[in-house]
Amino acid sequence: MRIAIRKEVYVAVALLIATPSLNAQRYQGVPLPIPEYEALMMDGEAYHADYDFAAAVKAYEEAYYKCDDLARRAEIEKRLSQSRNGQAMAKYCQRPKVVARKNFSRKDFFLYYPLADRGWRPSPNRLDTLASPDAPAVWFPRGSTEAYWSMQDAQGIRNIYYARDIGGRWSSPYRMPFSSSEDEIYPMVSGGKLYFASRGLYGMGGYDLYVCERRPDGRWGEPKNMGFPYSSPHDDFLFINSPDGRYSIFASNRNCAADSVSIYVLEYEVVPVSTPVSSVEDLQKVCRLDPPRDLKKVDNKSAMSASKATDPNTALYARKAAEVRRLREEISRVNRELQTLRSFYNNAAPSQKEEMADKIRKKEARLPGLQSQLVAANKDLQKTEMDFLLHGVLIDRSRVEAESDNEVVGAESSYTFTKRSYGSSIF
Repeated sequence: MRIAIRKEVYVAVALLIATPSLNAQRYQGVPLPIPEYEALMMDGEAYHADYDFAAAVKAYEEAYYKCDDLARRAEIEKRLSQSRNGQAMAKYCQRPKVVARKNFSRKDFFLYYPLADRGWRPSPNRLDTLASPDAPAVWFPRGSTEAYWSMQDAQGIRNIYYARDIGGRWSSPYRMPFSSSEDEIYPMVSGGKLYFASRGLYGMGGYDLYVCERRPDGRWGEPKNMGFPYSSPHDDFLFINSPDGRYSIFASNRNCAADSVSIYVLEYEVVPVSTPVSSVEDLQKVCRLDPPRDLKKVDNKSAMSASKATDPNTALYARKAAEVRRLREEISRVNRELQTLRSFYNNAAPSQKEEMADKIRKKEARLPGLQSQLVAANKDLQKTEMDFLLHGVLIDRSRVEAESDNEVVGAESSYTFTKRSYGSSIF
């Protein structure tokens, strides 16, 4: 439903934000009108938030020509540009299948992502010396050889920085070249790509999601806005593809209170397809990302704490069993992706075949390593079983299965959010 603010409420709004001197006039019964361009800006903002970018552009254009304040004109121009960006991007959008959605507190929502335990380090720390509500932690798992993080520069703007491990010592940090005049947060390397959120690059305002491809020389290419429904007029950030390759996950405040964010879990798409958007209502529906109503297929209400087995032997066995299952699923996923890519290759235009063949070769190159890891993980699991038997330790396999489901993202019939723990501060 359209939520544009109508002119009859403008005076009431003005009363709330008026200066003390104007409030004195208010008590004397003097009306407090606001400039017409301000009313039009309020309309534009409401239309923009409601995905009606054509109406927002019209309102902002009219506001611009009715405004004679240079500072406000600059603000109107900025908002107009963002609405035009939204209008351009709204012609096509992807329509991923939603698996789950759950609201969490903005201060620690990232702990519910399916990432390594204790990989998030609280701020402030050596990498990010100033804590921020928009970036309260840094992703820095144990054993990292690369580090990407967001921190403030001399002007107080958050940029993304990079450093790497050189023979046991960290290089000097480098600022990424795509830094904008506004904040960038939550850089994550996932699936060989760099994802991050920015509110200064080409987008619709608020934080939008961006992706960079790694070039053959190892550098990152130009960031691209991920478009609808991942980016929106609201704040969208922290995109990853889950380590098991089954899901794409990101957070947004588009449908929740100011101190909360929703985590959206989507089925991973090997070859994402964008389709035309038929109307504002169509775009609104896609961007709501509502989970299916059949709760037998998805449990989007469970937000469980990290599983802690009462028996340490069961917990150890569960971790090893989960690793075996994860590797099996990943090999299965890679094979499915190869099948899809080969099908696309057979039907691709000659100009696209070389690019598709390169993707196929890269996927095929991953399989031997994954299969070796699976062989090693199976041997480790069997050795653990033998050690337990020799020492008379009995394993409750039903509990192991429950533990394994909690530690590996998703189960065949539901998705469970599992809370991770903070790692130690980076000193």
